[in-house]
Parts: sequence; structure tokens; C-alpha cells
Amino acid sequence: MILSRRELLKVGGGGLLGAGILPFLKVLPAQAATDDVIVAVHGQTINSLDIHRTGTNRPSYQVAVNCYDRLVSFGTKPTADGGLSYDYATIEGELAESWTISDDGLTMTFKLKPEAVFQDGTKVTAADVKWSFDRAVSAGGFPTVQMKAGGLVRPDQFEAVDDATFVIKLDRSSKLTLPDLAVPVPYILNSKLAKAHATADDPWAMEYVHKNTIGSGAYKVIRWDPGQQLVYERNDAWTGGPLPGIKRLVLREVPSQATRRALITRGDAQMSFNIPNKDAKELSGDVTVHSTPIENSIYVVGLNQTFEPFQDPDVRKAMAYLIPYEDIFQAAAYGRGNPMWGGKAGIDTIH
Repeated sequence: MILSRRELLKVGGGGLLGAGILPFLKVLPAQAATDDVIVAVHGQTINSLDIHRTGTNRPSYQVAVNCYDRLVSFGTKPTADGGLSYDYATIEGELAESWTISDDGLTMTFKLKPEAVFQDGTKVTAADVKWSFDRAVSAGGFPTVQMKAGGLVRPDQFEAVDDATFVIKLDRSSKLTLPDLAVPVPYILNSKLAKAHATADDPWAMEYVHKNTIGSGAYKVIRWDPGQQLVYERNDAWTGGPLPGIKRLVLREVPSQATRRALITRGDAQMSFNIPNKDAKELSGDVTVHSTPIENSIYVVGLNQTFEPFQDPDVRKAMAYLIPYEDIFQAAAYGRGNPMWGGKAGIDTIH
């Protein structure tokens, strides 16, 4: 079976606009844009600006990555089509200038970049990191589960030693802790601003952060009309990496893929996200398509082995050989994807 890969379209001409990790704008290179404003379209709905809020959907994760920093982030690597993908084997500092791990693996010490500031100009301190981590492990739901995956469970595990030094104390050593710090959830908020908008019923300022970005990331949200559009503006004081090329991006919600395709072909929009494989193939001669494999998702044929005849391994093998993998790949995915292993025909899974 087939899993379509995340796509980015750009109108031909001009400098490089595309990167496979999009809609994570911070990876776009400094030479990316020749205009101050870029219009992009997508078919999804961003339902919150706060990933810690209960019910925040996956399309909203882009706000966490674009507008907030973590202590560390994953590196990037080029894809075959000239885009970018995450390099999960490489951990780079974002707010952290450096870090050390004790010999027993139980204590992690992070030194913050002295020049890091939030979008309102306030200096980022270890107290902000401590408050943000406390919030993530206390919010409940997915954020708390994600933090737990790296052994980050309780507020008493986190200490702001001074403005520039943040310490994590683990109950047990885990090779997952450092990578877990690079995912979107453990982002750092301006704790002073958040506390100013907190209430007794809302101690973590969920309602305020739901509608406002208060981070130190590469971008800030300057306008959000739910169900219609979201406008990013570059944070020129960002210290987490090379300054992105796009100064402002208007991300419009256009549910109809046919309309999004028309906007791209007419030049009324410069980018479109998550395009169907059919469009990617048909438009590839007129626009540039960048794709990023989604490493943790695949389409497979799953046979229920609690029933006959699928309890018989020979029957399962026969089914595997009977399925026309290449035909499915070409017809359903329009040839866009990679076999998980193997070649043309045979027991292949496409991702």
C-alpha cells in the first residue's frame, strides 16, 4: 500500500523557496525569497497557537516549530529532490549554547545562549525554561505523555541554577531524553508574559497562549483568523539558527485542492502544502515539487492472524506475492514514494 509524502509546491523562477520540512519556515535559507511577502495555501485548519492546549490538532504543530525554540533541535539533511528533511541522528543547540551529561547519565546541564531574546525583546532565562517544562509535564494529555517518553515527569526534576544554567535530573538514564527535547512539545515560553495573563482557574495561561505566540523562535504570529488565515512575521532577533529568507508569510486555508492548484498555476500563491500525488506528478513540469518522507508512517496490508486462513504462514506468503505492489504504487501514488525494502514487485511496503 502507499503513503503519500508531504509535498511543497513553488512557482518556478526566482530564488529557492522550497524545503521538504515545510511548513516549518525556519529552515528556508536566507536567499530564499525575493519578495517581502509570500502567500501559501493549505487545506488544513490550525485550531490553536499552543501545542500544550488540550485538543490542539496536528496542523497547529507548525506554530510550535516556527514561533518557539527548544533547548535543542534536530539537524537537517538534503533530500534527493533538493529539499530538506530532518536528520534525527544529529542534535543541534537552539536555545542551548552547550550541554553536558553526567557520567551516570542522570544529570543534564544546559548553558543558554546569552543573546537569546523573546519576540518582545525580553531575555530568555533558565527560569523561563523551568516554567515551560513545568507546564509541559503538568498540562496533561499528549504534551505530558510526550515529555514522559524522555523521562521528564515532574517539576522537581528541573532546576534554574542561574539565568544561564538549566539542569534536568533524571530518575534513570535514557538515550531518549535528548531526542525528546528536540520534538515540538518542550518549547520555551516567555514565563513573565504568561504569568501576567494567568488566573487562578488558568495557572498556565492556556487561554492567552492559545491566541498569542510568546516565544523566541524564528517567526511570530501577527494575525490569526481561525478557519481563514494565519500570518507569520520573521523575528529578526532570532538566535536559534541562520535567519530564514522569508520575512512574512500569509498562510491561507483553502479546503478545495482544485482551488489550491488553480492558485498555484495562476501565480496567486507561491506555495502549497500537502498536495495530492496526482497533482505532484501532473504539475512537476510547471512548478518545483519538494517531498519529505514521513519516517514514522507507512501504509501496509495487515492480515488479521486471529482468523483462518491467515493463521497459516503459507497463506500470508501467498497473499504477499499476489498483491500487485507496483501497480498499486503507480496507480494510487502516481509513482511518488519509496519502497520500504525490495524493488519493483514482491513483498514491498511503500512509505
